[in-house]
Amino acid sequence: MEGVTRESMRPLLDLQRVDSGVDRLNQRKADLPEQRELDDLNEQRSVLAVTHAEAQASLDAVAREQTKLETEINQIDEKVAHEQSRLYSGELSNPKELSNIQAELDALRRRKSHLEDQELEVMERREGVEKEHGDLFTSLSDLDAKIADAVARRDAASIEIENELTRLTEERAQIVPTLHPDVIALYDDIRERRGGVAVGLLENGTCRACGLPLSPMQRDEIRRGDEPIVRCENCRRLLVIL
Repeated sequence: MEGVTRESMRPLLDLQRVDSGVDRLNQRKADLPEQRELDDLNEQRSVLAVTHAEAQASLDAVAREQTKLETEINQIDEKVAHEQSRLYSGELSNPKELSNIQAELDALRRRKSHLEDQELEVMERREGVEKEHGDLFTSLSDLDAKIADAVARRDAASIEIENELTRLTEERAQIVPTLHPDVIALYDDIRERRGGVAVGLLENGTCRACGLPLSPMQRDEIRRGDEPIVRCENCRRLLVIL
């Protein structure tokens, strides 16, 4: 490549550093730990919300049952008061009719006692359901707080990544013009085929891209020659010689 020297290849190390940084940031952006945490919290909340809705339905049902019993008991109290008024008004003198009223009052009192026993049992059940409902509501509130915190941390991480990507993009734009277009094309081709790493520094006879030493023959060829485009005989990546 005309005009390409070993010295002019050196900016490739900076380009590789920038591109590797961009790759890491994009990978992190695609798999944010904060997003995984948020997904898990939202899944927990969905399950808990169903349980909370079921508890709410149970609470509504037991409240309706209690209201129905209270209404019936009140109706009995009103009927008892009415029959007692008739019984003691002095308007009735027929013994049989008086006896029937007394029997009706006894039946009403027995019915009321039975309903009050039922009401007590329903009130006890309601107390348990209300506690469960309250505990679930507290758990939902705690989860909502954790979700809000996870959202804030995810958004902050995303902004940090975007800012760093912008900085690296600007830095890359400054590096690229210092390299020969054909060198850039070769770099991009190798990077695509070699997992994002196209360049390694040759240091003490070792390619720092793959970590393997060059053969004595290649090291001698590099030392004796001035060919700018040198590739590791092991990984075939470009070598930058300082």
